[in-house]
Amino acid sequence: MLCTILLASCSSAGGEKGKSDAGSPDGTAAVRLSAAGRMNLGLAQGYLEAGDVAKARQRAQMAERTDAGSAEVRAMLAMIHASAGETEKAQREFDRALKIAPNDGVILNAHASWSCEHGQAELADREFVKALADPKYRAPVQALSNAGKCALSVNRLPQAEDYLRRALVFSPEDRNLLYLLADTEFRQGKFFEAKAFIQRRDALGADANTLDLAARIEEAAGNAMGAARYRERLRQEFPKHVPTGEGARSP
Repeated sequence: MLCTILLASCSSAGGEKGKSDAGSPDGTAAVRLSAAGRMNLGLAQGYLEAGDVAKARQRAQMAERTDAGSAEVRAMLAMIHASAGETEKAQREFDRALKIAPNDGVILNAHASWSCEHGQAELADREFVKALADPKYRAPVQALSNAGKCALSVNRLPQAEDYLRRALVFSPEDRNLLYLLADTEFRQGKFFEAKAFIQRRDALGADANTLDLAARIEEAAGNAMGAARYRERLRQEFPKHVPTGEGARSP
């Protein structure tokens, strides 16, 4: 979840070398990466997304040499440490990033996502809210989506629904959001809404998990024939998939 969080910031950052030693007066990141820092940070992110932590680390360290005071560089280093399982180092770099830019939506979203993954859902939610309050944050759908997933992970279903619905306004054909909303409504017993979201997800190209959830929704709603149709599709389209959850053994 963390790999693409800095994408918007990295792609738009600019400025001159040596001018990234502090955050801006409003506590958001001073986006003044040098050309070299911007290039190396972008490459670091690309390598991290590809799963090459060693090369990502090398490029991030090169960015650090030219732009040590950049909150984005510190956050990238934090995510690289996190990917390598270096929890204490990751927290230390996040702390540095937040000290530089305590109100920056990009940095707050990154740390909130990481915090949620490490069992700090309360802290994460506060930081997601703070990220969304940053008027300079150009990717609120990221924070809304991550906040929804975090709330869902700790079974705060109404809260998850609120975040995910708000995210869907920005990205109405996002497959992951539609699936998560269907799951959230299903868990709350809102089967009509769950069916609507899973049908929209199915229309964009089904995968095994979509059909599995659709079958469980239909069964919970009392539509045995509908559930059987989805399970037949599962057998035909995804023969290696092992269904889970309620009704997994049903015909």
